[in-house]
Amino acid sequence: MRQSLRRRRAALTVLAVMLAILVPITGPGQSASAASAADWDAGYIIDDTVFYDSNAMTAADIQSFLESRVASCASGFTCLKSYGQSTASIAADRYCDGYSGSSYQTAAQIIDSAARSCGISQRVLLVLLEKEQSLVTSRAPSKNAYAAATGQGCPDTAPCDASVSGFFYQVYYAARQFEIYRLNPDSFGYRAGRTNNILYSPTLSCGTKSVYIANQATASLYIYTPYTPNQAALNNLYGTGDACSSYGNRNFWRLFTDWFGDPRRYTVLDGFASYYNANGGASGRIGAPVSYAVFVEQNGQGWYQRFSGGTLYGSYQGGTVFIPRGPLLDGYNREGGPYQAVGWPNGEQECRSGNRCAQSFVGAWMTSTPTYGGHALWGGIKDHWLQSGGLAGGLGVAVNTMVYSTPAAGVAWVQNFEAGILVQSAAGFVLVPYSPIQQVWTAGGSGQGQLGWPTTAYACEAAGCFQRFTGGAVTDHPVYRAHPIVGPFANEWLSRGAMSGLGAALNTQSSSSVSGGGSRQNFASGVLVESPAGRFLVPYGGIERLWTGAGAQAGGDGWPTGAQACTAAGCTQTFQRSVLSSSSWGSFATFGSLASAWRSLGGMAGPGPAVNSIRFGSASGGGWSQHYTTGILTQRVGSDPVFSAYGPIIDMWYRYGAESTWLGWPTAPATCDASGCTQQFQNGVARSNGGGVSFSRS
Repeated sequence: MRQSLRRRRAALTVLAVMLAILVPITGPGQSASAASAADWDAGYIIDDTVFYDSNAMTAADIQSFLESRVASCASGFTCLKSYGQSTASIAADRYCDGYSGSSYQTAAQIIDSAARSCGISQRVLLVLLEKEQSLVTSRAPSKNAYAAATGQGCPDTAPCDASVSGFFYQVYYAARQFEIYRLNPDSFGYRAGRTNNILYSPTLSCGTKSVYIANQATASLYIYTPYTPNQAALNNLYGTGDACSSYGNRNFWRLFTDWFGDPRRYTVLDGFASYYNANGGASGRIGAPVSYAVFVEQNGQGWYQRFSGGTLYGSYQGGTVFIPRGPLLDGYNREGGPYQAVGWPNGEQECRSGNRCAQSFVGAWMTSTPTYGGHALWGGIKDHWLQSGGLAGGLGVAVNTMVYSTPAAGVAWVQNFEAGILVQSAAGFVLVPYSPIQQVWTAGGSGQGQLGWPTTAYACEAAGCFQRFTGGAVTDHPVYRAHPIVGPFANEWLSRGAMSGLGAALNTQSSSSVSGGGSRQNFASGVLVESPAGRFLVPYGGIERLWTGAGAQAGGDGWPTGAQACTAAGCTQTFQRSVLSSSSWGSFATFGSLASAWRSLGGMAGPGPAVNSIRFGSASGGGWSQHYTTGILTQRVGSDPVFSAYGPIIDMWYRYGAESTWLGWPTAPATCDASGCTQQFQNGVARSNGGGVSFSRS
């Protein structure tokens, strides 16, 4: 472990030298200009090569520096330049090379040894000691100041950790903590290479600042002290701000700058110089460098370097390309940057109105908006987006990450765009535009739900809009809005002409257990019903109003048992316990034995539609009667129904009082021959011929 740590740190040092990135920082005895708040950059406090340079000073340099800070200690106190203690041996681990203890070491020796063991700059530890407890410049430091020298293990909201108390442990474990941050960058809330919301102070109501953290050293400082200075703290750089001000990271940068010079000086990688200068250099859109160049072995190898305006990438696969700071760069870093499948950028960023941007990469395309951030487009979705016009096409930019789904309806790739949800499935590429139809589909589980994946494009007609799916369809009526059509009803909807037949669904399919059970759904042209008797439509009109008004399937009629039939005389439809008729006379129900007789006589081809309601008469023993377009059905109590066709006999009988006359109820239909007609009644016989109608008692 010692060998690997040393090789890693040596490589960092060699890299810094080869790139000629860092302008030398002032050493002990050299003066450094005072810090200016105008130079503060919340996202770039210190460079990685400065922060992790464990050869920045020697123990002698540190001792000389400490002596330059304090001329003499206050009486009765031991200041840092004069401090020493025994130190313990600590075993090497993943983060540090360990520590060889001694019976006595000076503060300068402890700082130097801890810095070298853990790969942290001695300057960083000196600044940390000052910003936490003012130990470097204090003439009269307290025992508590030494006990919590670096603030390691001392949270804002709890006592310090006793296991790391004391100057030696504070220095060593603070250095080690920064290595923990560096080697586990994804394990902490603040991360380099992305925009982070950083608190202004421990008081949550003071709010946060959106900060793009340029490098790991800056991220580590924020993890260690999780606040950024507000404007009030910067306005009084060497003093205090307001109730929401914090000072830790401000003071770290200010002290480092005052003591050692600007910790953020870089030069542009030689390979980027031509492109950089052609784009205006530091005063152009790219801006000044804010990190050293990083070599990447993945995806054909290349380099990248961060600047105030964005990041420059150079590779054999893509050439030199710039990605401006913004949501697309954030999204690219979230996808793993050049290390992962998106790969190196190979085309310049293009933006249109509303800051809608797109950029080509070796492995994908990426699009972004300030609202939805940056997202990658892969494979067939990417190709379809390009064929549809790309950034200038109708799909717009992606608003989320592509999802691969494997429901029962079949595999699909799904990605949301500004124009809707694009699905690539066995049906090809189909867009579900944002609309009430899309909302119904999404609420039902999208492709994972009963509707499945879209199979046809969204379309609109005068009757409304619709879209078909593997498991059915969704329609959108101008008044009743969007509803799904699934299962057998979807097949029926299609077989009946879809929007030009049944039309749009007016509600969602519902089930009922009454009258043997069944399901129903209202459409623009009527109520579609499925029960054990079959699947039938009850068209809107007199029959449907009569059925619905009586309670529909829960009422006296029950479920329909046949399709509606119409002639010039009117329409009828059979139900479990009735026949409903509609004509110019109105809408009426026929039920019981009269309904059975009506059916047996041929229904519409026989009696035709009813033209009034069933009437009960109490005369002559009582019975029921109902008129139809071709005659009247009567049924005396205890007898079978009799159909009497309209003609002179039944007209005369009805005119004189029907069953209330001495004739009573008909007991048989009329029989006719060339000489006339005869019909039997309860108490007599009626005859008609060319001369009129006559009655005689039996």
